[in-house]
Amino acid sequence: MNLKILVPLDSTSTAADVLAAAIAEARWRGAGIVLLRAIDLPMEYPVEVYALSPNNVADILEENARTELSRVASGIPSDIPSSVLVEAGTPWRGICSVARGEDVAMVVMGAHDRRMLDGLLGTTASRVVNHIDRTVLVVRR
Repeated sequence: MNLKILVPLDSTSTAADVLAAAIAEARWRGAGIVLLRAIDLPMEYPVEVYALSPNNVADILEENARTELSRVASGIPSDIPSSVLVEAGTPWRGICSVARGEDVAMVVMGAHDRRMLDGLLGTTASRVVNHIDRTVLVVRR
């Protein structure tokens, strides 16, 4: 893949719209797609997690993310090269890091509905837009 588009996805309802926009961009630009799930350890764990070691928890989250992204990748048309990556850590930092590391041309990502706290704390999308040196297409529902 020469020209690449990074597509960070989570399990929200905007994921299908984000993927559709990324596929359209990839076709228009003759680019490949790099699907990314940036996983952050949740603040609250299910009770079963406390019986596991921290490495097991991270491994389980990574494996679940990789499985889900592979399922999504199977829906990308075969003429568009694609790959799957999972990055552990703060989502916006992971997105920026992978964008640089993979030397992507642009990022296509979703935005959640704005709430009052988003203006104070910043959303993942706004943090990516403010900290990345790439073009970002933010897809809204």
